[in-house]
Amino acid sequence: MTTSETCRNPVVSDAEIAAMVTGRDGLRVLLQPQVDLLTGRIVSAEALARWQHPRLGIVMPSEFVPAVNRLGLDGILFERVCVRVIDALLTLRRAGVAVPLAINAPATTLSEAKSVDFLLERVRAAELPPSLVRVELTEDQPIRDLDVLRASLLRLEDAGCEVSLDDFGTGHASLKLLSAIPLSEVKIDQYFVARMRRSAVAFEVLRSAAELATRLGWRVVAEGVENVADIPALRAAGCRYGQGFSLGRPMPLDEIMIRLRTQRDGGEPLAAPAAYASSWLDAFDGGSQDGAEPGRSLRHTAIL
Repeated sequence: MTTSETCRNPVVSDAEIAAMVTGRDGLRVLLQPQVDLLTGRIVSAEALARWQHPRLGIVMPSEFVPAVNRLGLDGILFERVCVRVIDALLTLRRAGVAVPLAINAPATTLSEAKSVDFLLERVRAAELPPSLVRVELTEDQPIRDLDVLRASLLRLEDAGCEVSLDDFGTGHASLKLLSAIPLSEVKIDQYFVARMRRSAVAFEVLRSAAELATRLGWRVVAEGVENVADIPALRAAGCRYGQGFSLGRPMPLDEIMIRLRTQRDGGEPLAAPAAYASSWLDAFDGGSQDGAEPGRSLRHTAIL
């Protein structure tokens, strides 16, 4: 999911939402880059739905997705985004700059065999490598049947697609879920990224989550990276990859193609400052305060 875009909470009717999901006009799909924090290179992108409302302008997913789910239209929305993503991948491949693209979906959608069938059939018909398609499990809904969800995700994995878990650390995910479903990637929620600069507790939680994911063989992505000055701390915490406004806002296909072409042709990657001033980070890195155990006094006083 993307971060820091202002939600105006417009009042829209169910009929308008249904027309947007099932019709041909109004739905836009933007791409937000995911960046390697060691090299500054774009390694993938997340497809993000937007509603171009004729009266209200851009409407954010947080303002219409709950209604889409309530109306039982999440499967149709998923299919429409899949079509846009497949088309984008074909365009990127023709330009020689294809990177994996992630499609968001809740557990209810991914538990439906027809949704998985639709995606895999589209990938096969387009003759795309399945590794270019990543499915991102969102946690905006609780999981009703873990066994059904696991079977669907295993189908995707067996076909060569990757599975990512969104908002790790704040959603419905439990140790049971993490041990039951196939994952290639976890995205640590922006809550911890935003607070790590001023809270030793937030940094420690983030680092512990990254360590767990790394030991299980998953890629670790920090969400909500709003300041490039945070990059060294994220790397120190074990987050190899990042996504956020300081790394790239959600953008149309042609804009990300320009960045990818520049990257391919030897352009300069994102520059991150080497220094990161923080007394508590120094403590975690092995320093001490007045002889105290590293990070100990700070850990007791910091507030998430």
